[in-house]
Amino acid sequence: MKDKRLISVIVGLVFFIPALLTDKINGTFAAYLTLYALAWAAAAWSVAYKAARNISRGIIFDENFLMLIASVGAFVINIVFSDYETELNAPGGGEAMMDGVLVMLLYQVGEYFQALAVRRSRKSIKKLLSMRPDSAVVLRDGIETEVDPEEVKTGELTVVRAGERIAIDGVVTEGSGYVETSAVTGESVPAFVKPGSEVKSGCIAVDGLLTVRTTKDFGESTVSKMLRLVEEASDKKAKQETFISAFAKVYTPIVCALALAVAVIPSLVGIFAMDLPASQMWSQWIYTALSLLVVSCPCALVISVPLTFFSGIGGASRIGVLMKGSDCFAPLAATKTIAFDKTGTITKGSFAVRDRRTDESSLSALAAAESKFNHPIALALSAENTKGCVCTSAEDVSGKGIRAVVDGHNITAGTHAFMLESGVDCKDADTPYTVVHIAIDGEYRGYVTVADEIKENSKDAVDACRKEGIRTVMLTGDRPEVALAVAREVGLDEVRAGMLPQDKVAAVRELELGGKTAFCGDGINDAPVLAAADVGCAMGGLGSDAAIEAADVVIMNDDLTSVVAGRRHAKKVIRIATENIVGSLAVKIVIMILSVLIPVVTVLTEFPLWIAILGDVGVCLVAVANSMRALRCKKFTAKKVR
Repeated sequence: MKDKRLISVIVGLVFFIPALLTDKINGTFAAYLTLYALAWAAAAWSVAYKAARNISRGIIFDENFLMLIASVGAFVINIVFSDYETELNAPGGGEAMMDGVLVMLLYQVGEYFQALAVRRSRKSIKKLLSMRPDSAVVLRDGIETEVDPEEVKTGELTVVRAGERIAIDGVVTEGSGYVETSAVTGESVPAFVKPGSEVKSGCIAVDGLLTVRTTKDFGESTVSKMLRLVEEASDKKAKQETFISAFAKVYTPIVCALALAVAVIPSLVGIFAMDLPASQMWSQWIYTALSLLVVSCPCALVISVPLTFFSGIGGASRIGVLMKGSDCFAPLAATKTIAFDKTGTITKGSFAVRDRRTDESSLSALAAAESKFNHPIALALSAENTKGCVCTSAEDVSGKGIRAVVDGHNITAGTHAFMLESGVDCKDADTPYTVVHIAIDGEYRGYVTVADEIKENSKDAVDACRKEGIRTVMLTGDRPEVALAVAREVGLDEVRAGMLPQDKVAAVRELELGGKTAFCGDGINDAPVLAAADVGCAMGGLGSDAAIEAADVVIMNDDLTSVVAGRRHAKKVIRIATENIVGSLAVKIVIMILSVLIPVVTVLTEFPLWIAILGDVGVCLVAVANSMRALRCKKFTAKKVR
């Protein structure tokens, strides 16, 4: 029970229940006044503190101030304006004080649900810091020394082994091998690096032993800049106001001004125009004004609005969409543009043979030869049917291709340049995908293309976006020709390729000028833009920890159609919250009007406080029941958009 709100509610109930029993059974005024006061203090201390703190900062009219004056007003009504001979010494004499305590308890319960929804679904963004390289191996005087990356100076030599993450940006001076760059650049095919090649921090060496001369300090390296972007964007979003705070800035001063007017104007009219007793007029209309404040207390709002979003979070989770907080719903519902990363988001992030422009026997021989290697392209090719072919020897020619012997035949396979270098005459293929040419015993046998597979539901998701008037954009670090081919296949509206993390952030901020923008991604490189976007959607099943931590919404099943379903659900949740707000305010306004009219039309008869309490509790129950509709969330079905 670390949450102070929960502790306040529990302690408040400890005093409130005995107070209620004492009040209703036949206790003394002093007894239930003391218990009600203790219950109020337990529930209201944090609200009073916040109200005082905000007032000292020049912020007077917020929800804390409204709750405070409403609950205090209830106690004042009960203590000052009740008949001590009958009401306060009879069972049920503390009716107004009970309402004052309930105001605070309900408010704290609502705030607790709001905080609980966020705390359970969002971990601290600071965990991203644990993803940076913990150490770097530096060569000093010919000796390998493991040090903190921050201690490495520009120009020093670092050693990176297979499976290790490059700690600092630099240039390869010795060694060669493949480097997995998708986490940083989004490039789906591992890059082959050799002496003279630039490498970025955050990339992972797949094989080989690399010696890298650093070109930047750790603080200016790619991974450090990414972390800074995430923190800056997250801080910016954390300052957004909650709905209740924004609403209270308008609602509270209106209610307070109205209560003041009710207390003063009729009293002055009665005293000077009607020659009525001053004490009677002031007593009657101050009571009415305090009653108005109690009536105006928006209990139904402060409990139903957070509960609506809390229920909405639960409903979305049932279809694999994790909303990290109530502040995600409004921007997601209002989204006009959705930007997608490519690798791991629109595509699966795994390779497969796409076009087979060769005969079956040649493809089987190639599959047998590639089975001797484990880089992504080789794994895709070796997945083809070998049909019993046996590879007896194989050689990987650094970043170009392979030479192998399969069933006694010499196999040469690789890039167009590699084939020409090997004496095989062939034409380059006109395709954006990775091409592997094949020759057997020096005779050209055609080629196959290898590409990242597109997810089954990506096109359905894009079609649904178009149906709902949402613009779709791809932001990727992959090559333009590959990005364009994928975009054409799934039907995207716009493509921007060859982008680094900072480029994606700038692009999203540009898109946001045209309306709310969501970004969907999965890699470490997407963390900054996920945090910067109005709504960041991370692919949670296969996505990196950095992307998941930085995002507002996590798609647990890695299905882009869930983004569409999540947006529809967000619109439903906002609609339910709006219904609760409008309905609650409508009833409140009616009761507030009655609280002023009844004393006038019934010749200064006091407004019965039980009407306010009944209306408040009744509206609250209806609003809560309506909020529970947000627990139902429909899955996406392609039939709706075709």
